[in-house]
Amino acid sequence: MSSERVHEADLDVLIRTGIKDPVAIGLAESLLREAGIPFFAVDRNVAARQESGNFLNWWSVRVSTEREAETREILQSVEDAK
Repeated sequence: MSSERVHEADLDVLIRTGIKDPVAIGLAESLLREAGIPFFAVDRNVAARQESGNFLNWWSVRVSTEREAETREILQSVEDAK
């Protein structure tokens, strides 16, 4: 990952997941960091403040368009591992 700090505003794709389990969320975050994908995690509380409609306790992430496909693959692998 570059040393530049990425701001949420630079991450233009919101990916909603079916991930709810805290252990699975931790795994997803670790895998995204290992892949060097800048992301902003959106949980229920953040979503409520941003009025994104994410009120089902799902965990979502914001990523850049360039890393969307790779991020979706990682998140799907975590969901499939349940």
